[in-house]
Amino acid sequence: MKEERRDILCVDLKSFYASVECVERGLDPFKTPLVVADTSRGGGSIVLAVSPYLKKRGVPSRCRVFELPKDGDLVIAKPRMRRYLEVSRDVVAVYLSFVAPEDLHVYSIDEAFLDLTPYRNYYDMDARALAARVKESILKKTEIPSSIGIGDNLLQSKLALDLKSKQSQTGIAAMRYETIEKDLWPLRPLSGMWGIGRRMERRLNALGMFTVGDIARFDVEKLHAHFGIIGSELYHHAHGIDRAVISKGASRMPLKSVGLGQTLFEDYTAPAVFTLFLEMADDAAERLRFARKEASTVHLAISYSKAFGGGFSRQMRIDPTDSPEEIFSALMQLFRTHDEGLPVRRVTVRASGLSDKKPFEQLSLFTREKDRETRLMRAMDYVREKYGKRSAMRLSSYFDSGTAYDRATLIGGHHG
Repeated sequence: MKEERRDILCVDLKSFYASVECVERGLDPFKTPLVVADTSRGGGSIVLAVSPYLKKRGVPSRCRVFELPKDGDLVIAKPRMRRYLEVSRDVVAVYLSFVAPEDLHVYSIDEAFLDLTPYRNYYDMDARALAARVKESILKKTEIPSSIGIGDNLLQSKLALDLKSKQSQTGIAAMRYETIEKDLWPLRPLSGMWGIGRRMERRLNALGMFTVGDIARFDVEKLHAHFGIIGSELYHHAHGIDRAVISKGASRMPLKSVGLGQTLFEDYTAPAVFTLFLEMADDAAERLRFARKEASTVHLAISYSKAFGGGFSRQMRIDPTDSPEEIFSALMQLFRTHDEGLPVRRVTVRASGLSDKKPFEQLSLFTREKDRETRLMRAMDYVREKYGKRSAMRLSSYFDSGTAYDRATLIGGHHG
């Protein structure tokens, strides 16, 4: 089957948060050692971004405050999520000056895909020249630098951005079907490829695959036998194949899971950590109800205090549900089974194995507990949507161990 060739741009705003802070201070992001972090939260707080200048010096963008270099005069900027959203909106306006809304997929606050295919004749220039014009327009309107990947499809443009644009003097790089073997197949470790995590990398390594080329040369039927549909997808991606089209719904990817993680500002032990479980179960269940989904798997990951290290990551199957009480019960069972009794510093909760919620449900004649909970949750959803999340909360969220009350006013986990 001959694959369709499109002209797709994947645009990334370089060190977005840090670049915004530099621009608003009249500083050059490529010459300024600026860090975006809330140091009032202590040395263990996460650095949200570092300037391109610091990245070039080897400072990672997701380290802790205490891990930042001690030499030099760092410029510390407190996160301003509302401002970043405003600048992101300005950038989206630039994209929409080049393509129609149906040919734009905003992937995240600092990354987007543009399908230039319908506009080839209109602009009368190749994809690289048009990418340069998009890059220049973003810089002119916001002063934010950007990098761009170009490909025959969404996957190739993303890979070009991640793997090649940093080596390009212009910040623009392309990956096409005819360059996949040269550009992509030598890549190792496998987790360096978009869509492959550390866990999948270990499973692929166990089967003798260490480069993307190894995946491309592997028997696709065996990959499918080991990994299901994901195995077939890995094989196609290794060949640069991605048939998703933005205007046909590529941006509306199916929901696979819901959840959240919290890094705590102090060590938690039982029973204080149980309050967090209840709040996070509420949050996951609310997202399930909003999506009209039910989950059949509950996952809990715990990281212990740095003084002890370690933790665990476990999951269990449950009957499909969107009930916070049932999700909470599963979390408690997982915790009691695997916890080592050490102080907790990070909690991650995820509900997966999603299926569409049934429009009707057979209720017992003798118990109405589930029905009462459903009606209560619907009422709380209505109140929160109309008056804000703080308008309807569990009493336990007002305890010192609760975090939901404070998180309800945050944008992206930070004050605006």
